[in-house]
Amino acid sequence: MLDYGCAHISLYMLKNISLIFIFIVASLGGKIWLERVSKPCTEPIAYYIGAYDQRFGLSRGELLSSLSQAESLWESSSGKDLFVYSATEGKLPVNLVYDYRQAVTEELSVIEDTVKTGEGSYDSMESRHLALRFGYNTLKKSYESQSAIFRDNSAEYEQSVERWNQGNRSSKKEFEVLEKERLALEAEFNALKSLESELNVKVRELNATVEALNALAKKLNLNVKEYNAVGASRGETFAGGTYTLDEKGERIDIYEFESKEKLVRILAHELGHALGLEHVDDPQAIMYYLNEGENEKLTEADLNALNLLCGVE
Repeated sequence: MLDYGCAHISLYMLKNISLIFIFIVASLGGKIWLERVSKPCTEPIAYYIGAYDQRFGLSRGELLSSLSQAESLWESSSGKDLFVYSATEGKLPVNLVYDYRQAVTEELSVIEDTVKTGEGSYDSMESRHLALRFGYNTLKKSYESQSAIFRDNSAEYEQSVERWNQGNRSSKKEFEVLEKERLALEAEFNALKSLESELNVKVRELNATVEALNALAKKLNLNVKEYNAVGASRGETFAGGTYTLDEKGERIDIYEFESKEKLVRILAHELGHALGLEHVDDPQAIMYYLNEGENEKLTEADLNALNLLCGVE
């Protein structure tokens, strides 16, 4: 499961104080860092695109579009102008940082597509196999039925021939009847040989589909093992994005997303931290600590946290 992995420091725990002065003594030379922060929700947070790695396969325009959707989640619900994009005056950089996390996600996506394709091929081959088996069984029953009739007719013909041989063999009419029976048996025999050839073809096709099914099953098993191995290499959870505030300033770093929808949720989550929101307990919420929801709007838990932060009654 993807963890937002948010490393952040809340600046807005005291909501009724209009200005807060935060003094942090830096580790180098005892330097004092002074940050002046306005009351939450009163001034829009200006953000801009910072570090940008093209290996994500995302254009700047697409990233800005996702950021716009992310900020809209908060602004449309609060009715407040909480964020603003500013390439020149932005104070909050949004960075796309490509590392093993996105690389693993992309590799898993390829393997998953291969597995799905393999499963589709397997299902298609299995359907063909079942259809062939049904056709084979139907043809086999017909062959067995016609074979039984042929055996009975052959036995009757042999008896007729034996009676003819034991008689004076002078009747032209009896001879013509025997000849007619012989020709009929010959036709039945040829029909059976044709059915037998069809059965042999069906058997070869059935054997081929069985081999193909076994090969696909083996391939799928290997793909699933490969998927599990790659998934295990990244661990059960890892940080898809973080909001950080330290002596260097504040920033949002995005490390991983598998779809635009997930990217919007990660951006909205980290923008929420930039506002001063903490995690909530609702698994579907934007501010839940794991990015496992599918909804594209704030939940009641998100709204309650936002209203509390902004002092909305």
